[in-house]
Amino acid sequence: MKSLLVKSCIAGLDELLYGGFHRNSTILVKGVPGTGKTTLGVEFIYRGIVQANEPGIIITFEEFPEQIYRDAANYGWDLPELEKRGLLRTVCTSPDVVLDPAAGLLDDLVQEIGARRLVLDSVTQLSMTISDESQQRRMVYSVCSGLKRLGLTSILIREADDHTNNQVSFVEYVVDTVISLYFMESPSRRRRYLEIMKSRGQDFITGRHAFKFGSDGIKILRAGLSGMQQSVSEPPMPLPEKVSTGIAGLDGILSGGLLRGTTVTVEGDSGTGKTVAGLHYLLEGARRGERGLLLSTEESTAFLQVYAKTFDFGELAEALTNGDILVFDKFFGGTEPEEVIAEITTMVRQNSIRRLVIDSVNSFAEVVENPLVLKGYLRDLFRALNQTGCTTLAILSYDTVPPASYLTSVIKPLVQGEICLSTTVEKGRRKWLLEVTKMKGGKFTPGTHRAEISERGMEIFRRLGRR
Repeated sequence: MKSLLVKSCIAGLDELLYGGFHRNSTILVKGVPGTGKTTLGVEFIYRGIVQANEPGIIITFEEFPEQIYRDAANYGWDLPELEKRGLLRTVCTSPDVVLDPAAGLLDDLVQEIGARRLVLDSVTQLSMTISDESQQRRMVYSVCSGLKRLGLTSILIREADDHTNNQVSFVEYVVDTVISLYFMESPSRRRRYLEIMKSRGQDFITGRHAFKFGSDGIKILRAGLSGMQQSVSEPPMPLPEKVSTGIAGLDGILSGGLLRGTTVTVEGDSGTGKTVAGLHYLLEGARRGERGLLLSTEESTAFLQVYAKTFDFGELAEALTNGDILVFDKFFGGTEPEEVIAEITTMVRQNSIRRLVIDSVNSFAEVVENPLVLKGYLRDLFRALNQTGCTTLAILSYDTVPPASYLTSVIKPLVQGEICLSTTVEKGRRKWLLEVTKMKGGKFTPGTHRAEISERGMEIFRRLGRR
């Protein structure tokens, strides 16, 4: 029995639809020029042929086949070869021919190659052949019914009337699924988004999702995609297993360590030992056979190796060489935060990462203007990581832009633990301090504890009188 769902095979899109489109459905893809409507439609056809063994048809009213072949070649899609093999037909014609029952164009094409998918570019041109709106509606309904009768899963492309993309046309009431594409301007750059507005008879993940054009096509950028299980409910409670921090004295304060599968912030000003704490944590994992990952948004891998040499972290070089600790020195210049998040979750899954250090989480806030959007990104990231059993230290700097008050208000509700580092000067000498202010599901010793940073790294001394 054939599946009731048709996979688009476009990276990330099927996950948003919990598997794909309904078979024999009609999908409207709308957007202003430059949003990627035609590219999405052509990729739907190409992927269907090469990955799902479903021949396809491209009907266009404006572009010649040679133009479509040329643009597709930029992504490595050899459409002429598929034409030669009888798996694809690309036809440039007029709306009158498509609408003429006597011509039988679609019937002949479907019978010729056994087509299962179709892209029509565009339904806007099709509607312009009729001036009366009621007749336009009947015409579109007739076209959609005819495509279903032929057993086709079809994408209809429509040009949006404005950049807000909010106007609803009668076509959206007729089709089964509506996908809106946006090309929106932010203070730093233009960004593309995809949003599923409706999908009749099936659930889908709501909201606008960033996407990019890669070397091999479109990729939806979202934490939890690319093979990780995505849950719309609360993540499962973490196991009672404790994870050692590798910092002398801290595990005692935490009654054994961090809880497996949680996210904990390490907060403080510059020079309080946040990065040192992260390196301790990753090295302890390497000693215990737990693979670690360092997301370094500020410093390169080469600098981190030099920095580690200022401490007695001799095992670090060996752990990096052996791959026990991986480094992802992804700088955010010119890179979308959604892309970084998707790459992190993919690396964690594919490399069985058990420990992650994000140094620092401030970098996400620097490229996301809206606090609510940032909160959504980090919620998706932390939940996806927690569900894999990865235990994460998210380093939060107080003395960077944006201000700490903005960041902490976003992050605090999302994490299970908070470790605060600070310094003070007494009698001309600098002293380091540590305080655990939150640790959901785990006991800890409250109060401010003295810390020491030397060539051996960080060491914590429990406050006298505390148990």
